[in-house]
Amino acid sequence: MSVLYPRLLPRQAHALYEQYKTLPIAELEQQVSVRHESAVYAATGGDRVRDKDLDQLRRAVVAAAREAGFPNEPTAGARTDFDRAVAELLHRTTGLAPAEAAARDIWVFLALVLLPDVSFWRFEKRTDERFLAKDLTRHVFGRLWWRAHLVHDPESADPYAALRILGEGAFDQIYARRRALGGSPQLVRGILQVWNELDTGGVNETDLLKDFLKRLLRLGAFMSFETLEDEQLKGEVRRAAHDSLHAFLAERQPRHALG
Repeated sequence: MSVLYPRLLPRQAHALYEQYKTLPIAELEQQVSVRHESAVYAATGGDRVRDKDLDQLRRAVVAAAREAGFPNEPTAGARTDFDRAVAELLHRTTGLAPAEAAARDIWVFLALVLLPDVSFWRFEKRTDERFLAKDLTRHVFGRLWWRAHLVHDPESADPYAALRILGEGAFDQIYARRRALGGSPQLVRGILQVWNELDTGGVNETDLLKDFLKRLLRLGAFMSFETLEDEQLKGEVRRAAHDSLHAFLAERQPRHALG
């Protein structure tokens, strides 16, 4: 059964965001709470998370932030390490089911009530998309849970190993196409495994990944990826990846004049 988390609805969320977006980290630490008077819960579907569990979650996330330099400004590498650690932490410990994790108001509560100091530390440019969960692919914490969910392989000795394959920008290329691709953890894992084994030969990886995903989208128009066995799926994904790579490598070959 899923654990139910408090939800901060848009009106209260916008008010807190406007109040917090100019505050220094030290003052944001004073605003931390495991409760908010305006928070609501889903009516059915699970047990409400306990205050002590929210406090434990906060302590774990803050510990990961401190490893990355919190409250000082993090380096790019530290931000990446923090994201990977917290992605696994959120997915492994929160007990959220996908249906509950799809509720944007849950992530707003975590960002603005439970962890406002860490949230605003993580994104120095305090644009509302990172805190108000208008798009979960951009939210400070929501994007991390979903990233971990899509790569999680319970049969692996390291179930979250695929988090280390792609950076945020590259993974977003997959998640942005989630209705056709990113909604299937099996397919996402296949994409990441094939990508990890691919020798790109110096080709621009961003452009190559985009082309690779376009080929999968076209393939998905007449093929049901979900019905394939793992090896069949990997075979189709691998074929699409190599077709993209060969096309890019061919463009780099010198063109000789005809005749």
